[in-house]
Amino acid sequence: MIYPLIVTLSFIVLLFFGYLTERVFSERQFVYFEEDVRREERLSRDALEKTLELLQASNSSFSEEYYFTWQEGNVKVTVNESNTDERLIEIEAVTIHQHTKNVEVYYNVSQNRVTKWVEG
Repeated sequence: MIYPLIVTLSFIVLLFFGYLTERVFSERQFVYFEEDVRREERLSRDALEKTLELLQASNSSFSEEYYFTWQEGNVKVTVNESNTDERLIEIEAVTIHQHTKNVEVYYNVSQNRVTKWVEG
């Protein structure tokens, strides 16, 4: 009678620790995912700031491509003229874990401000 009771209690304890282990691993995976999303956002914003500085310095109306490399990842930026006062800036940020984020930014040259930010 004692042996089946001990086996049953051991099985219940094993299930409980299995559940806790799964929770810890899923929380850890969620935290890593959130960190990578933050990296993608930082890379996109830093690339946009650097691109706007370069655009203001060059004052060019031709299509241009820029490549930036930071410790958190790489960014490819393509600048196209969508109309006379507006530039379409396409940003592709790739983190060190190979997660990619694509952003389209519409920049108004005459007002010197970003008019639209589209992710996806």
